[in-house]
Amino acid sequence: MKSILPIIFIYMSVQTNAQNPLKYLDINQVKAGIYNRGDMHWNSNSGNASYEVPIGSGSHSDFATAFWIGGYDVGNQLHLAAQTYRQSGVDFWPGPLDTTNGAINSSTSNQYDKIWKLNQSDIDAFKTNFSNGNVQNGSYTPVADLLSWPAIGAGFKTRNMAPFMDVNGNHIYDPMTGGDYPIIKGDQSLYFIFNDNLAHGTGGLPLKVEIHATAYAYGNSALASQYPFLSKATFYNYKIINRSSLDYHDVMATLWTDVDLGYYGDDYIGCNVSGNYGYAYNGDNNDETVAGTAGYGAFCPAAGYQVLKGPFMPTDGIDNNNNGIIDEYCEQQLLSHFNYFNNSFPGVPLASTDPATAAEYFKYMTGYWKDGNPFTCGGNGYGGIVQTPFMYPGTTYTNGVCGSGNWVDATNPGDRRYMIGVGPFNFPSHSVQEIEYVHCTSFDYSAANNPVAKLKMDMQFLRNFSDIFDPVNCTAISVNELDEPANFNLFPNPVTSELVISFNQQKQQFTQVSIVDVLGKEIIFKTAQDFNQLTLNVSELQRGIYFAKVTVNGKCVTRKFVKE
Repeated sequence: MKSILPIIFIYMSVQTNAQNPLKYLDINQVKAGIYNRGDMHWNSNSGNASYEVPIGSGSHSDFATAFWIGGYDVGNQLHLAAQTYRQSGVDFWPGPLDTTNGAINSSTSNQYDKIWKLNQSDIDAFKTNFSNGNVQNGSYTPVADLLSWPAIGAGFKTRNMAPFMDVNGNHIYDPMTGGDYPIIKGDQSLYFIFNDNLAHGTGGLPLKVEIHATAYAYGNSALASQYPFLSKATFYNYKIINRSSLDYHDVMATLWTDVDLGYYGDDYIGCNVSGNYGYAYNGDNNDETVAGTAGYGAFCPAAGYQVLKGPFMPTDGIDNNNNGIIDEYCEQQLLSHFNYFNNSFPGVPLASTDPATAAEYFKYMTGYWKDGNPFTCGGNGYGGIVQTPFMYPGTTYTNGVCGSGNWVDATNPGDRRYMIGVGPFNFPSHSVQEIEYVHCTSFDYSAANNPVAKLKMDMQFLRNFSDIFDPVNCTAISVNELDEPANFNLFPNPVTSELVISFNQQKQQFTQVSIVDVLGKEIIFKTAQDFNQLTLNVSELQRGIYFAKVTVNGKCVTRKFVKE
């Protein structure tokens, strides 16, 4: 077992009242443990891995993974939420934030200290039985998580939480009487909400972000049987809301993972830049079973994370999605950094070991070692001359700063941790960003036994699958930021000349409206009194993504629109 038990004890001693729920994605050949505190794929009580693939094998292709996010405010103060094994406390906590000031208390956090787990078959059974009258007459009882689905917040919490079908159109989630039901991703979905503003373990300033997270997988449907590469894949979608009054810049979102393919002591890592993924593979021809950690033997897989969705980017002259095209319509920021560090074993240089402070976390996120030296081309990435955002890209970064050589991990295989970076991007107050990843474990049982090549093929299949069945919507917002449902409309979207802002309830006595670009620069500012509808001329705006920030009675709402 890996040496993390002292960390677990520290965490448990300061978190005595936490429910700390652990639920599993387990509908296909993966059993993946998920927490609602920003981390997953490990068991914080036992200290063991919790990403078993194939199910029943006792072997794991991931040991622990966590979401990090950090950036600077207008005064260039760092705000950051990140953690590995919670050894310094916890940065992320369950529950939504107050939409007016980004606050939360322990009572609200405890109320949402839950993970809602549903299969599509649960929803289909409910729909059938409601249609047949069995729900209404009491002969059929829906599963508990369908009934308690957190669709609509109360008080100053967002009205629009977990997606649902409002069958009777009354803006209330009422499955027993109205036939409403959840809308989920995949064949099985875990939904939870967490934030970074209840307490802070890393010591940095919070961002006041509220994150609506969905972990999902495909496994028992006709779609899953048609696409076998889905059987060992799990998906992770994060809708991130900036509830603070601050505009952040140079924001980085990072997925950190302690990979551990079977036995943890013999792994290599690499990245495929054009494929927007990072991965791990075995360092020799046999993955041993050591000290109770089950290895994969002679057919060890390769496994990694791909960025499927990311923030929309401005016209900046950069190929942000690594597809060879600069500044195309609806371009997203996908993989921008791939870095790593090592376990803190004796003899490992301190500068390349686990971060402990907010500043050290952010250095790793932005391409620097703990001591401030940049990641550089060649060798193990330390102490070179040319700075690089991508470690061990093989031959997939031939137009990059490291030249056209085949740079791979060639130091002694060991216990690697790597980071998938997305950014930098701007994150205005009360705006929303959406980031999605997929984790894939690939085996090659052929004579070639080349799991890295198999992973490359599977990752491309997953990219194509996502583009077809879950395409990016450049015009839709991820989360409705209104305090009341259906209170405010923005149309047409996309827009060519005139943008209409319409309130479909009472007239607004005093309203401020500003149009900002994705860099946070204010382009248009208007004030209005006693109106139901306001029309803005946006014909002179350049083509791209913009945000309409509407302030009514001191409350600011931001919505995204596209200028064609």
